[in-house]
Amino acid sequence: MNKGVVLVLIIICVAVFGYSAYQLISYYGADRAAEKDFSELLPDEVDEGLSSYETMLPYYMKLREQNGDMVGWLRIPKTRISYPVMQTIENPEYYLDKDFKKQFTASGSLFAASISDVDLPSDVVIIYGHRMKTGAMFGTLGKYLEPGFLEEHQKIIFDTFACRNEYKVYCAFSLAVNTGNEFAYYTYNELQNEEVFDHFVEQVRLLAEVEYPANRPVYGDKVLLLSTCEYTHTDGRLVLVAVRE
Repeated sequence: MNKGVVLVLIIICVAVFGYSAYQLISYYGADRAAEKDFSELLPDEVDEGLSSYETMLPYYMKLREQNGDMVGWLRIPKTRISYPVMQTIENPEYYLDKDFKKQFTASGSLFAASISDVDLPSDVVIIYGHRMKTGAMFGTLGKYLEPGFLEEHQKIIFDTFACRNEYKVYCAFSLAVNTGNEFAYYTYNELQNEEVFDHFVEQVRLLAEVEYPANRPVYGDKVLLLSTCEYTHTDGRLVLVAVRE
């Protein structure tokens, strides 16, 4: 092969490698910066998951003064998941790529579905978040598919401006969306009667890949769904299902 051609190919390969490395460094750098910003929202001396609701509420009120879109704080003890939850009714996916300060970030923020009433709460509350490779946002939800993880991480705490909600995880499932015939979990907010409730729970049960039967919802229970991306399906979603205590 002509030496000139070889040199050009080497230059191209180096350029491609350099660009890929730059993209990777930028991705992780931006993600770490976003994590730092979120971690600074509450003071270090406060344990936002274990401190009483009465202790935490003044801090939440100050945060809502900074951003009125904040509707609560979600925490799963013993994991990295501890973030404010946002909600924008008119523009439901606004925080898909925005941080608490409304600045662009690839990791986005956790946000509640526009159909969910987090204060009442509605029968089904849905919270979305990215599944970042760094583990940020809902990056650790995939661990619920690993043996033993669910049993050791059953508790979810979701503080809203109305009250503290404590949930126990029932199961985790994954599915492809936008197929036209999937279980449309993302359309639920009120389960009008026992028949609708039973149908919802049965669909969840059939999809469950990991299940803790003792926490299975019964009629009258309030359900929390944490939804993120899933990569074994085309346009896949991983959903964690929890029941309010």
